[in-house]
Amino acid sequence: MLKTAMALSLVSLLVVAGCRREGPRLSGDDLSVTWGVITNLQEGGFKSELTLANHGSVPLFPEVWELYFNFARIVIPESVSSVVSIHHVNGDFYRMTPRSGFGTLAPGESRTVTFDSRYWVINESEAPAGFYVVFPEDGVAEPVGSVTILPFSREEQTLRGAGDRMPVPNSESRYRENQPLSEVPVEDLDRIVPTPVAVRRGEGLLTLDPDVAIHYHPGLEFEAAYLAGALEGLLGEPVGFVVDPDPEAGPRRIRLRLGVAGLRSTPMQALEGYRLTIDATTGIDIIGAEPAGVFYGIQALRSWMPVGIYREPSSGIPLDEVTIEDFPRFSYRGLHLDSSRNFHRKESVLKLLDLMSFYRLNKFHFHITDDEGWRLEIPGLPELTEVGARRGHTLDETDRLVPSFGSGPEPDGFPGSGYYSREDFVEILRYATERHIEVIPEIDVPGHARAAIKAMEARHRRLTAEGRIEEAGWFLLSEPEDESVYQSVQGWWDNVVNVCQESTYAFLDEVIRELTYMYQEAGAPLRVIHTGGDEVPDGVWEGSPRCAALAAADGVSGRAGLSSYFLRRLHEILEPRGLVLAGWEEIALVGDTHDPAASKFPNPEFVAKGFRAYVWNSVWGWGGEENAYRLANAGYPVVLCNASNLYFDLAYNKDPEEPGYYWAGFVDLRKPWEFIPLNLYQGATYDSMGNPIEPGRYRDAVRLTPSGTRNILGLQGQLWSENAKSAELLEYLVFPKLLGLAERAWAQSPSWAEERDPARQEALRTEAWNRFVNTVGRRELPRLDYLNGGVRYRLPLPGAVVEDGHLWANVALPGLAVRYTADGSEPTLESPLYGQPVPVDGPVQLRTFDTRGRGSRVSRVEP
Repeated sequence: MLKTAMALSLVSLLVVAGCRREGPRLSGDDLSVTWGVITNLQEGGFKSELTLANHGSVPLFPEVWELYFNFARIVIPESVSSVVSIHHVNGDFYRMTPRSGFGTLAPGESRTVTFDSRYWVINESEAPAGFYVVFPEDGVAEPVGSVTILPFSREEQTLRGAGDRMPVPNSESRYRENQPLSEVPVEDLDRIVPTPVAVRRGEGLLTLDPDVAIHYHPGLEFEAAYLAGALEGLLGEPVGFVVDPDPEAGPRRIRLRLGVAGLRSTPMQALEGYRLTIDATTGIDIIGAEPAGVFYGIQALRSWMPVGIYREPSSGIPLDEVTIEDFPRFSYRGLHLDSSRNFHRKESVLKLLDLMSFYRLNKFHFHITDDEGWRLEIPGLPELTEVGARRGHTLDETDRLVPSFGSGPEPDGFPGSGYYSREDFVEILRYATERHIEVIPEIDVPGHARAAIKAMEARHRRLTAEGRIEEAGWFLLSEPEDESVYQSVQGWWDNVVNVCQESTYAFLDEVIRELTYMYQEAGAPLRVIHTGGDEVPDGVWEGSPRCAALAAADGVSGRAGLSSYFLRRLHEILEPRGLVLAGWEEIALVGDTHDPAASKFPNPEFVAKGFRAYVWNSVWGWGGEENAYRLANAGYPVVLCNASNLYFDLAYNKDPEEPGYYWAGFVDLRKPWEFIPLNLYQGATYDSMGNPIEPGRYRDAVRLTPSGTRNILGLQGQLWSENAKSAELLEYLVFPKLLGLAERAWAQSPSWAEERDPARQEALRTEAWNRFVNTVGRRELPRLDYLNGGVRYRLPLPGAVVEDGHLWANVALPGLAVRYTADGSEPTLESPLYGQPVPVDGPVQLRTFDTRGRGSRVSRVEP
């Protein structure tokens, strides 16, 4: 990177020295960029075009500008139009400069350039972003005034190559997809998500009012306070709570007790199991073997309440009599949040933890370091946040990282820059622990570590300049003499720590020591450190003198050998602290872990060490579908993170305006809901390109053994944040998908998943899906409109057709309002509410609305 920075600086100096223009110059606001895909159907990749236009009053001279942008594709340099050069700086960061043929861009003029890139782009999320112009004569970086992404309207723009069989959804396809759904009467809906083990309804009614008193066993202080706070928000007045394990029964008494709940469950399940009884005469009783069970009983009570009371406080909450006995299917019910690629503020994290706890999720996998950002303050290593947590325009990265994912030139702009102070992190840990959520931190090494590498290089420069030479090298993660050549999947060529030097392990020991102190201060359990361990590219360490010395001394060499060496060393740091080493599936596999179709097998070395494998790369049709079961059968504890069903950063569907990636297909609410954890292959219907999976494809695939089944810890949904650039987008991508995850992670295996007859299974699944989406649309979403300040979940576009002169419309989540217009205007809350087929004689526009008045994007239908 230093050589590149010097070259860029030299270019800038030459421009300043020889090409200075007199008079005013353009600003970034005077320029616009328009970009669009020409075709995805050419061999080896796709072709796109970029138009730069001058809207100012003075010319743009060819010698005095550089255009920077981010693009998550590798541009093929020789394909670029001859009037410009596009240089890959690093990662997804590019620089475009004019060549001799570009000429002067006069006011009102534009230039269009074309170039080829690898793979394809079919939606707006993966378009180039973060355009800004730099005028080297003064070094100022200014965002471009406007950026337009051309529509993806032609087939060659929406296909991922010739093998893509998945259609782009439209109003008619949505209508046909929704047609099997039917409305379930409100009184017949399931009242709780995730579905409890047993629900026995009574006949009476209990009404909670502000005079209710909460009595609790010692050890349930937080649970009592939590329930009191929840009730105060619903009743509008404070609710009292006292230590009193055996109060007199009565309708104004809520008893929180520890004890045997009488549930037929395993010991593990019983720890989080509960029994909730609502009786009009004796009051409310919640009992659990552990505080976690009592807490989940409280959440069940909140779920049982009428959803309307969440809209505004009420003087009385009517509760139908019921007895609910419940316990989770899996002990691990997780959600992963990436705060590195784009930062998420503390308030968003706390809100997410609250919502996780409401739906009984209990593991928060916190991805706080990666190539694009280090997000946690570590006392004694200030550069980790002073440099590693900041992105902005730079040619040398001495005080910040280069922009990524369109974060732009400003060094302190959200969401590219930001971090959690030590106090913030302790607060997050306490908040999660009170809600019985374990926070699993991920310190991503040895790959995906560029932010830390650059930060420690900055530390090295600072201390060297101060004359503290020995101290400067204590925590260095890179080797200055390393001449290895590689490129990561994300385009970085300097993002892997050197595993052959002791300073790397000193750094990790220091970070883990400080993490331990934070957990201790928060009173939070620290049991697992997730190391990432994935996507270490070929070529790493091959040019490292220190790795050559290690190979000569100990015979350790090659990417696979050195990766295992690194894991052994990290385990030696964690084991004395009683910590388990976890990572993505690559840490537990041997073979070509870069090629999903290549043969990979469990590494026997780390089974006895208790390494935990998070299996993700099992995309339908890619060949890695057996990895989870292979590892579990071999003795590895496994968390299922399957990308095809559980990657929440994937777009809901192929609509080009849907935010999110699609490399593993598309993930909507149904994908996590229909996931079958212990018989994955039974849930295989289509591959990532929309091609049907032929019957019998997985007939001979690896199945779980009895011991392997016990090694499946549970499920985890992943939100990678390349496209979650705001709190609103975070909630949009997670909800309502999280409800499908919660159902599958907590609820017992549904009858349709156990059915072996294909026709019978499909009938049962269709019936169960109809019931679930009715519950989501008619109960959960109206509650989420107000729960924890309201959740900005995704509103599905309506489906619609015009047949025989009548408009027919429906929606994927029954209960949401659909409004329409036939005059060309966009539907609003004042537009007609669709209830039954209506006569129309022209184009119609429709939108879905929630109870707050938020509307979906517009769906259009022609007669």
